[in-house]
Amino acid sequence: MKISRGLFTVVLPLLISLTACGAKEPTDRPADSQPSPRTDKTPVARVNGKTIERAELNAAVQGLLMQMMQSGRTIPSDQRDEFEWDVLNELINRELIVQEVKAKGAPNVYEKVAAEISRVEAQVGGPQELDAALAQSGLTRAEYEARVRDNLIIQNAMENWIAQTPSPTDDELQQFYNTHREQFREPQMVRARHILVRVLPQATAEEKAAKKAQIEALRTRLVEGEDFAKLAREFSEDTGSARNGGDLGFFPQGAMVPEFDVAAFTLETNELSEIITTQFGYHVLQVTDKKPAREVPLEEVKDRLATHLKRQKGIESAQQYINQLRAAAQIEILLPAPVKPAAPIP
Repeated sequence: MKISRGLFTVVLPLLISLTACGAKEPTDRPADSQPSPRTDKTPVARVNGKTIERAELNAAVQGLLMQMMQSGRTIPSDQRDEFEWDVLNELINRELIVQEVKAKGAPNVYEKVAAEISRVEAQVGGPQELDAALAQSGLTRAEYEARVRDNLIIQNAMENWIAQTPSPTDDELQQFYNTHREQFREPQMVRARHILVRVLPQATAEEKAAKKAQIEALRTRLVEGEDFAKLAREFSEDTGSARNGGDLGFFPQGAMVPEFDVAAFTLETNELSEIITTQFGYHVLQVTDKKPAREVPLEEVKDRLATHLKRQKGIESAQQYINQLRAAAQIEILLPAPVKPAAPIP
């Protein structure tokens, strides 16, 4: 299992996130039976004599897991050891870059560290609040500043690799577009607005009837010509869209709950729906625009595609350089290698 295309996807969640570092420890272990996950100094690797400690690996694993959870991804329990092994190798890659940049000199890095620390202090409420968060996470101010410094060194190295990477040619852009045409297809989209009267799951029959009467009265006012956006801002209980006059923007089929989805892709433009009942309550809906399914032309995405491919080339170049550093480095991995699950018998 590969968690990324190199060390750069884990740079941000590893060392700057106080949320990851300050998460509470499990409380189901006996007191003093083992070191805290946040302060465990057990070596898990050495890179040219520099030790990577268990606490740093734990913070890295937790930070990346939290980032993955935010995007709806998880790691199965039987893959956790392999995941941890991959994260450790990312930490080794990071350490190799930091050592290489330090050997060549890192201009202005301390000024950048001071600016970043000031930004974080402002974000958390001040120097004392930052010190309290660091104390909870088991980090000293010096350790945290060192981690911030290393993070900035790696970010700067990545930016330099990308900047030095040649931009893709027109032929390369056309070739990528031709071989990935499915990525440039847009489904049919509709733009709709709605008014919602919420109905709680535990609502009584009388409460539901009152809510139904409320939405029916609003629909009648719309039929009689009152302004949809004005009524939505005043009465809709979908706070996210109400401030925009009920506008939900463009969305593809399948993005909404089924009852709402069917109505949105059945109505004609500017047609007012009947009352729609969903798990959220009662809606009245109006489609305001439609976009047919289409294949986005290359000219429309050319600049974004060039930026994407340039970045991918930069990452690949960086990974090749890291591979060279690994080949020349003295690396000792003390973490047991993950056991691969046995292949099923045919």
